[in-house]
Amino acid sequence: MDSQEIKELVVSAVVLAFVFAYQGIGNLSVLPTMFIVSLLSISIAFIFHELAHRTIARYYGCYARFQMWSFGLKVALLFAILTNGNFVFAAPGAVVIYPRIDLWGSQQPITKKESAIISLGGPGMNVLLAVVSFALIHLVAVGGIIQTILTYSMKINLWLALFNMIPIPPLDGSKIFGWNRKIWAVVFILLLVLFFVL
Repeated sequence: MDSQEIKELVVSAVVLAFVFAYQGIGNLSVLPTMFIVSLLSISIAFIFHELAHRTIARYYGCYARFQMWSFGLKVALLFAILTNGNFVFAAPGAVVIYPRIDLWGSQQPITKKESAIISLGGPGMNVLLAVVSFALIHLVAVGGIIQTILTYSMKINLWLALFNMIPIPPLDGSKIFGWNRKIWAVVFILLLVLFFVL
């Protein structure tokens, strides 16, 4: 991972944390606390989601890197300020995947199955983070802001996994649905159950 990619991930994560933490000009006193909560829950959920896509794509021999969407981040900030934090527009960027190149310099297209597995990586990572948060809440005696962060982390990770499984491009669910509808249905139903149970 080069310095530019790290910078784009960090900027995206910080802007996301601010957008979710901002609750209007009249609530600036709670912004620092909410920013920390958002940074340690939402931003981590986002970063690990994207890195999961990136890691699996590279496992398949593709070149993959996170690309920040500057316009999306500006719109997110604008909506947060104009609506006093009542409306969140979150489109910070995504992992861009380029097909692998063979020994002769020809592009080798990613198969539908590989694309689906790469797509499953993001929601899968969010489920893992949600389960870890759930376990820490119930197995370790935590309270105060730590419990708030872990509870928020559990909820946002499950929501992010479920939302990304919607079978509409460019969401992850569209690639999984396009490869195998039965697998998509099983994953989506399991996520629904987890979301409402946890």
